Amino acid sequence: MGQATDYLRPLVAFDTRNGSGDEIACVNWLADRLRAHAPDQIIVETVLRSRGKTDSAFVFASWGQPTVVLNVHIDTVPSGEGWTANPLDLTIRDGRAYGLGSADIKGAAAAILAALDDVEPNNVAILFSGDEEHGSEVMPAVLERGYLDTIRQAVVCEPTSCRVGRAHRGMLAMKATFSGPGGHSSLADTIDAPLLQAADFASKLGVYKRDHLTFGETPFQGLCVNIGELTSDGAYNVIPTTASAWISMRPPPGDHVQAREADVIALAKSITDKPEIDTIVAFEPFACRDLSAFKPVFEPDEIVDLPYWTEASQMSETGINAIVFGPGNLEQAHRPDEYVELSQLELAQNRYAAVLAGGLT
Repeated sequence: MGQATDYLRPLVAFDTRNGSGDEIACVNWLADRLRAHAPDQIIVETVLRSRGKTDSAFVFASWGQPTVVLNVHIDTVPSGEGWTANPLDLTIRDGRAYGLGSADIKGAAAAILAALDDVEPNNVAILFSGDEEHGSEVMPAVLERGYLDTIRQAVVCEPTSCRVGRAHRGMLAMKATFSGPGGHSSLADTIDAPLLQAADFASKLGVYKRDHLTFGETPFQGLCVNIGELTSDGAYNVIPTTASAWISMRPPPGDHVQAREADVIALAKSITDKPEIDTIVAFEPFACRDLSAFKPVFEPDEIVDLPYWTEASQMSETGINAIVFGPGNLEQAHRPDEYVELSQLELAQNRYAAVLAGGLT
């Protein structure tokens, strides 16, 4: 049986910290590993990202007539402070593998590569893709280019502690900017006050939040409306010329992000008819279309509703029946001394091997 840690070590060593690392180099390395298993098709492409971010990439490999895809994102969040060792050096001790991305989610990529050493792929595809942690611009490119057109089922790998994720919330992030002529604070009673408008907008969103606390079904009740920040170019004696409110919400499965976006715009326009609205992120919620289709491989595993967003949402929007499954605990992701349990790597490798061998086709 192949050892996932043999692949996890070089994967962790690749600096794929989103915004600063080199995701393209990691994708090229993965493409070489996939070519060793003689896929019938392999596609490696770069994706140009917006907002001044470094470019990313993906590799798509398939065997036979693929109807199932295993997907792993290879980027990580920045490592931050607090690590007791180099985050790009894999350390194994006490039944755990420590390193940046080991739990989220390079452990799954390593388990898939190890599974490929043990089975012959049958009508299945593997997609290793970047830019999931900060913008998720690669997956839409893959979908738009038609590479998943034959896919009916997807296993999207994220840290679920090897449980089957069946649903999660969407994500909407927006900025509303209010403007005025600015001026001396002694004129505050007679000219527009953008910061007060932004605060009024935030207050109205607070009411909107309270009005929707029981919306949706357990465990996804409420919209998780958050006012992240109010900013302006003013001071205590200077009326701002601009002020912005940064907000977010997480609509539950069955809801629609576009409808919530329209509500936010309407609230801003109820304060002034000329707010400047910038939608930063608009990702739909996710719910598996048919869990029974995954029972041949995943029936023994616990079903879980997820607290975080994944790219299973984007696949599901195109009609693909998806679940989320992977080694690693969410509590260990995005934190210093991130690790994945070796026992979970082994379990994931077994499940991925079953998928690769045609267990879902």
